[in-house]
Amino acid sequence: MSPKHSKLVINLTFITGACFVLLLDQVTKYVVNKLIPASGSVEIIPNIFFLTNIKNSGAAFGLFQNGTNILIVISIVAVLLIIFLKIKLNLDSIAYNISLGFVLGGALGNLVDRYLIGEVTDFFNFVYWPVFNIADSFIVIGFGVIILIIVKEYLRKDHAKRG
Repeated sequence: MSPKHSKLVINLTFITGACFVLLLDQVTKYVVNKLIPASGSVEIIPNIFFLTNIKNSGAAFGLFQNGTNILIVISIVAVLLIIFLKIKLNLDSIAYNISLGFVLGGALGNLVDRYLIGEVTDFFNFVYWPVFNIADSFIVIGFGVIILIIVKEYLRKDHAKRG
């Protein structure tokens, strides 16, 4: 069972997680855009990992190319859904709130790019994997931790029922 925390602490972890990811995402994209020309690449680990300045007008893994307007709408709906989940579920778990903040920050990071420049800057380029960015990473990390929290809670309740 998670320890009880004040609403202020809970809300600050959510907001801090979101702001941290949004800021880190935007700063790294800015640096990549300044240091690496469009479609340019810098090899970091030979034949494995590159920093590559790719513009993505689609969604994850290059799906829905040139769908900026619909992706902006989808991103806004996702942001509103995340905020709704934060308010409605009202969970006091620090890990849950940080993770949900990570998802919000990532969604906002890519939304800012789509809205301001019409495409998202991706730059982490591992051979045999689609190019991605900080926002994408934290969306996956946040959802991953939330799923683990849900599974852990389900198993705890199931064990208590049988116990």
